[in-house]
Amino acid sequence: MDFSEIPEFLIKKIGSGKPYIAVRESPSRLLLELCKHRQKPIIGTIAGTLQELAIQLIQSDFYNPGIMTEQERLFIVRNAVRKAGIPLWRSPPYIEIIDNRIREFKEHNISTEMLKSCSEKVNSNLSKKLEKTAEILDNYNYGIKTYSKYDIFSLFEEAKNKKPPYTEIILFFLPQILPLEIDFLNSLNIPVTVLVFKDNNSIFTKLSRENLKLVENWKIVEVRPCETALNFSFNPEKETTEIELIETSYITESEGIKFIASFIKKLLVDGIPPERIAVAGRSLEGKEILFYEAFREMKIPLFSQYKGIPVNLHPAVKKFLSEIKETEEKQLIDWCKALKKSAENEKAEEELIKELETLNREIEALTESDIIEKNKLSGTEFLELLKILMKNRTFLITEEEPFGVFIGTPENIPSSLATHIIFFDFSSGSYPRSFPFDPDFSYQEREEINRVLNLNNLILEALPGREKLIMYEFQTFYNVLATKPNQIIFTYQKDKGSSTFLSILKTYTKVKKENQRFNTENSGKILSVYKNKTKPGSPIEWGIIRWKEKIKGAKEMNFIFNSKLISRHLPQNLSVTDIISYFDCPTEFFFTKIIKHQKTSTIETIEGQIYHEFIKRYLNENKKPEILFEEIFEEMTKNIDIPYIEYLKPFIKDNIVKFVSVWKPIAENLQQEKPLRININNLSLSGRADWIERKNGKINIVDFKRGNVNTADYEPGKVKSFQIILYGLSLIDDNIIKVVKEKKHKNVNFAFISIPKAHRKNMTKNWIKSFSGENITREIMVTVTWILTGYSLIEKGFFPPLKINPYKPNSTHICNLSLKDSRTCHYPNTLSDETKEKFKETIKKIFKIHYRGLWKTD
Repeated sequence: MDFSEIPEFLIKKIGSGKPYIAVRESPSRLLLELCKHRQKPIIGTIAGTLQELAIQLIQSDFYNPGIMTEQERLFIVRNAVRKAGIPLWRSPPYIEIIDNRIREFKEHNISTEMLKSCSEKVNSNLSKKLEKTAEILDNYNYGIKTYSKYDIFSLFEEAKNKKPPYTEIILFFLPQILPLEIDFLNSLNIPVTVLVFKDNNSIFTKLSRENLKLVENWKIVEVRPCETALNFSFNPEKETTEIELIETSYITESEGIKFIASFIKKLLVDGIPPERIAVAGRSLEGKEILFYEAFREMKIPLFSQYKGIPVNLHPAVKKFLSEIKETEEKQLIDWCKALKKSAENEKAEEELIKELETLNREIEALTESDIIEKNKLSGTEFLELLKILMKNRTFLITEEEPFGVFIGTPENIPSSLATHIIFFDFSSGSYPRSFPFDPDFSYQEREEINRVLNLNNLILEALPGREKLIMYEFQTFYNVLATKPNQIIFTYQKDKGSSTFLSILKTYTKVKKENQRFNTENSGKILSVYKNKTKPGSPIEWGIIRWKEKIKGAKEMNFIFNSKLISRHLPQNLSVTDIISYFDCPTEFFFTKIIKHQKTSTIETIEGQIYHEFIKRYLNENKKPEILFEEIFEEMTKNIDIPYIEYLKPFIKDNIVKFVSVWKPIAENLQQEKPLRININNLSLSGRADWIERKNGKINIVDFKRGNVNTADYEPGKVKSFQIILYGLSLIDDNIIKVVKEKKHKNVNFAFISIPKAHRKNMTKNWIKSFSGENITREIMVTVTWILTGYSLIEKGFFPPLKINPYKPNSTHICNLSLKDSRTCHYPNTLSDETKEKFKETIKKIFKIHYRGLWKTD
């Protein structure tokens, strides 16, 4: 049987009996696929995890057990370590190490008696460690017994020997079946079928071979893996090209996530259904919000294994945490209540409030049970404890779609039935994972304990050694390969290098290297055609040649591409900055936003980013400015190949350190880096304001700059003022037309601040440029109209290699402009004056149509 036949196999099982299909995480996608194949719904629960099966069996006795959350169990572990007299009981990272160790003991049926017996047969140093470990395990077991809920291990024990309402249990390609699970399933006294890929007799499938030795009384159904999986070994027998394999690298995680979103968008455009696409990764937790935002921007339907966004990433939570004072002291329950109240005051989503309410109930129950101490915690201690409080704690994403692109761990990829798989962070040290650090037991000591306990199968190891840890990674990846997807894309961090697994694949398959971020076409080739360095080949490349002919004035008006093509490739979430960049150079906008050619960072760009990042963090981090600068400079330049940035470092540092010594907030109600939404009729743009202060009913908005601001370019009504004007209006109401018509813009003051010049106290006229909304009504109306005009020109496909330079309105003209060559628009052109004049008149015509429509003027 091939993997493609699995749905029909399961449907026959459902038709002839009532099986329970056990998966490692969520069965949702598998169930949806089975319903599609059956063309009718499935009634009742027929799939889930083994833990869910255990809960179901206990509930069948009319008993509804409470199941511990991750946080509750971690606090019981913390209390067990405290009672054992270990000083590190206050350290969340150490508690997680102990929790993993307890999990290993429980999953492998290792009791305190076995550990004590083992301690008598080893050297004195190891003996003391084992005795202390047995004491912690005893403390943990006592804590579980006295608490009102089950942990995941006692759950299985309670459910043993219950009669399930099923005819058969089918284990769906689990990389490993744990001894605890084997005992539980054997106690149920019903047939168990194991779906497993036939192994290829290499080290990569050893885990499966060893696992099956422990379940000889179960029915084993071996599924034929594809040729790529069968040959996956250190000595592959033959070459294969049945799966399209692609590799690409990225520098930052956000860049990698954007690449993945772009590639998925391309697959969707090519007609691949979203439910056939899956993103797999070992390090996705904590990055859900990044995937969520990237997918939402590109309108990609999402279906996540994690079912939510981490609570600690919500802006309301981050704001509360940033305002905590070190000297402030409260009991843990009072800290949690304050967090919930703060989120309510910030009008956070109902889902977040519910999750914080759940957290409060858990902390209250743990405090009443004396598992959490009642003494007061300082602000620093509370922030440290958050690593436990927020572990795996999420609030729901309401936009999830059952048939969306799946995101989850590699273990879940087979049950997603995906045909196009993208690995995120397929880097050395991330996949396979680096061996976990254990400060108490070396790998030699682990092996000694396993030998003394006479554990002759690596599946049974009490403290997994190197071999078992790496075997699990091998088996998981083998299972993904074996499903025979049409395509696998491997993305990895450039500075880490790619996974060993990818190196092995390259020895017997063809792996295509994608050097650039995905583009709708090869942007580098298109750019080369445009600059007459390469001959055109593809239709879009010939389109570039025709574009150049048209732009020279060969035809009359001639906007470049039709609106359907533009709307198909135009990003869904444009920003105000994007529209302004269009005015600077429409051709550059075409290549960066439509073709998505990656623009190289400049020294000026990096310098500006360092200034903004410093200001954002300076008020929130209690660090000396010199130390904070060094951290930020290292973070923002370590992966940038611009050697001259090091030469400028002392000057940048001097500028920013002196700046913060003189620039202070003038009001208590301060906001930094505030995300904004600007709506002009049906056009919605995003933005982010640098600095906002509110005082005496007025809004002061500041835009930090790296150059001189005391020039005519920063006058209201000129392009460089468009951004701050729109941002200021949106702070009153995101419907900025309404703001202007109701004259509410008079309550906004605008200012540009030059960071390099701000500390020169005798040159104040050079470092600040300010104006009031009360005095620039006409300029505001023109600004809004120009932004709408720019967007219309983009939609119509107008991308000449010239700067569009709107003039400031005067008493006789609301609309005037120039089209000119500029250093910001470095693309060659041979446009005649006559053609430029035609272009100008068309732009004016579009502007006047929008102006009349917005402001109802004659």
